[in-house]
Amino acid sequence: MTFLDTGILVGAVLESHPEHQACLAAVEESPRPFTNARALAETFSALTGFYMVPTDAATELTLSLRDSVAVEALTLADYETAIREARSRGIMGGGIYDSLHATFASRKKALQIVTRNPSHFEHAAPEIEILTP
Repeated sequence: MTFLDTGILVGAVLESHPEHQACLAAVEESPRPFTNARALAETFSALTGFYMVPTDAATELTLSLRDSVAVEALTLADYETAIREARSRGIMGGGIYDSLHATFASRKKALQIVTRNPSHFEHAAPEIEILTP
């Protein structure tokens, strides 16, 4: 199983993204790709904010990910674990969001995390292989 981070999802759905082909390949070639619902919200946020994709198109692009990536909600326990382990993992500030992804990926027994930001996951998920496209 392979957890896909937000940056991969954004790059996969946005054809004008400079790493579109590599991100799309990561989605298509990852064994049993999955993510969490928060990553969908982050994808929508990046598309409508940073990339200024109109809301209707961003909605379609974001929700289309469900066709190729399994999506599951984070649990309260995921939040509690990420917050509880923040100190020992050296997590502060906005790093908690990637730590949430790492906690979720760990709980789901991911073998890999594919991300465009490997440094965000190296200390948050030391037991999982971190890959970049």
